[in-house]
Amino acid sequence: MFDINSLATPKVLNELSYEDILNQNIANFKILVPDWEPLESDEFKIILEAMSYRELFLRNEFNQSALAFFLSTTTGSDLENYAMFYNIERLKGAYPYAEYDFELSETAKQEIVIPKNLVLMDANGKYESKLLQDGIIPIGSKKSTGLVELQTAISTTDIKTEVITTTLPYLVTATATAMFKNGSNPETDTELRERILLSMSDKSTAGSEETYKSYTFSADERIKDVNIINGGPGVVKVFYYSTNSDSLMQSRIEEKLNAKDIRPITDNVIVEQCEEINFVIAAELKINGNQETAEIYLAAINNLEKGLESLKKIGVRITLSEVNNFLKVPGVKEVVISLPIVNVEVQENQIGVCSAKTITYTII
Repeated sequence: MFDINSLATPKVLNELSYEDILNQNIANFKILVPDWEPLESDEFKIILEAMSYRELFLRNEFNQSALAFFLSTTTGSDLENYAMFYNIERLKGAYPYAEYDFELSETAKQEIVIPKNLVLMDANGKYESKLLQDGIIPIGSKKSTGLVELQTAISTTDIKTEVITTTLPYLVTATATAMFKNGSNPETDTELRERILLSMSDKSTAGSEETYKSYTFSADERIKDVNIINGGPGVVKVFYYSTNSDSLMQSRIEEKLNAKDIRPITDNVIVEQCEEINFVIAAELKINGNQETAEIYLAAINNLEKGLESLKKIGVRITLSEVNNFLKVPGVKEVVISLPIVNVEVQENQIGVCSAKTITYTII
């Protein structure tokens, strides 16, 4: 896919330089009053300075407005309006879920059903959650366990929604046994921007690699990468990666890709989660003396993390030379890598994930 970040700055944008604006205004004023000199104590100089600051502010206002018309720079609601042109909406994120215990005040004399979509609230009445499936309390028991889904898109939270608001013919209490997890925040501007680019290829049914990718990404906000493989005549293999994948994500992808208006009738779509190939990085940085050692070390660590994140793609191998380049920031004379010993080979249905990093340094 085209790297939108490689685009040059649009020429329509004004250069923002107060000194240049002031000098131009002074030059224009001297055309009108040739004998005038721009002394600091002169009241006309003060007026020109104020005008120049105002012009600088207006140029910046224009720049900010102009940026909303370019996919590479537009943000927020402007980006969402841009996306609507391509029939794309910002993904609202995924709801997290948690395990809850539902307990009667006394042992059940008959089977009790805790109904699906039972509504619970937190103590302040701000957050709502729902029971995902019917919970059954058998005869002679007091307790049932079920998954409760918070109705707010967020990655994880310790909010507890233990107040049952649905009317029930029996007395039951709800108790959270774990935090709400496996959700996700709404789609970021960067993610939405990338999906708009992908969507250029999905204006009809699926078929091409990019089209299948676009539809897969739109199935669940938590999906971080997708790889499409030709599995033979009529077979399309879809591998996806997420840090918190679950059966709900799997079913969403399968439902999306098998919709009649998306899947070509001749395609047999197989959806699988990719395999994680974990590796460890251990390296020593040799840093030149008489420098800000701590800053250089932190810069190397940050650059390594950014670099590894850029390589966290399905089917992308991790090479020792890349790890070396990530760590060899200005001030680092040499990088000695002890782990991994060789390049990390990653197949088309796998993804390389760094599970641990040990980076030390010596001053030379």
